[in-house]
Amino acid sequence: MKTSVYSSDKQTHFFQELKDMFTDIKSSNFLAFQLAKRDLQSQYRQSFLGFFWAFAPIITNSLVWIFLNNSGTVNVNSDQKIPYVLFVVIGTTVWSIFTESMMIPLTSVNSARSILSKINFPKEALLISGIYKLGFNLGLKLLMIALFLVIYSVKPGIEILYFPFILISIMCLSMSIGLLITPLGLIYTDIAKVITTAIPFLMYFTPVVYAVPQQGFFKKLFELNPLTFLFNDARNALVGISVDNLNFALIVLVISSIILLIGLVIFRKSMPIIIEKIGG
Repeated sequence: MKTSVYSSDKQTHFFQELKDMFTDIKSSNFLAFQLAKRDLQSQYRQSFLGFFWAFAPIITNSLVWIFLNNSGTVNVNSDQKIPYVLFVVIGTTVWSIFTESMMIPLTSVNSARSILSKINFPKEALLISGIYKLGFNLGLKLLMIALFLVIYSVKPGIEILYFPFILISIMCLSMSIGLLITPLGLIYTDIAKVITTAIPFLMYFTPVVYAVPQQGFFKKLFELNPLTFLFNDARNALVGISVDNLNFALIVLVISSIILLIGLVIFRKSMPIIIEKIGG
C-alpha cells in the first residue's frame, strides 16, 4: 500500500523570521512612534504634577534609605568614595531603568489588548513603541542624575564614556528577560504580578542602596548576581572611579543580544496563538 506523508509548505527558518521581522519593524516605525506619542501625552497631560511622576518612585525610595541611614536605624554599608545621597540616587535610578526595561514589552502589548484582534498590523510595532517610551523616560532620569552630579560638584572623568555601554548592557539584559516572559504574561496575568512582587527582593542582593558586603555569606550572594558588577561599574563611571568589569559587561551584552533575538522570534511566532486565546 502506498504511504503518503503530508507536511506544511511553510517552513520556519530562524534567520528568515528575523529578516521578515526587521522588515515589519521598519514599515511600522511611524505607527510605533504615534502610539508612543499618544501614550506619553495621555500619561503626562492628565497629570497635575506632570513629569514629576517619572522621578517620584526614585525620589521616594532614595529618601527612605537616606532617612534610615542618617537616623541610625540602619547601618548602611556604602562606598566611602561617593556621598551616600549620590550613591543611592544613582543606584535607584539605574534600578528603575532596569525594571522598566524588563516590564516594557509586556506593558506595551497589554496596553493594546483592545486592538490586537481587531486591527491587523505588525505586532512588533508595540515593542518599538515601548522602546520609544523607555527612551523618553530614560532621558528624564539621566537629567536627574546629571543634576545631582552638579549639586555634589562631581566632575566625571574619562570613565563616563563607559557609562552608555554599561547601561545598554543592563537594559539589553533586562529587556531580553522581559521579552521571553511576555508571551506567557499575556495569557496568564499572574506572571506580571509575580515579577513585580519578586523584583524588589532582587534589589536587596544588588548594590543599589548599599555596597557589597566585605565578607560573609551575603558577599558571596552579591558576587553570584551579575547585576552587581554592572551596577558598580555604572555608578563608578559616573563619578570618575575606575571601571573594572568591562569585559564582563561585553559578555552580558553579547549573550543578552542573542537571547533578545530569540525572544523576538518567539514573540512573532506566538502572537497569532496568543491573540486567538485572549480574543476568544
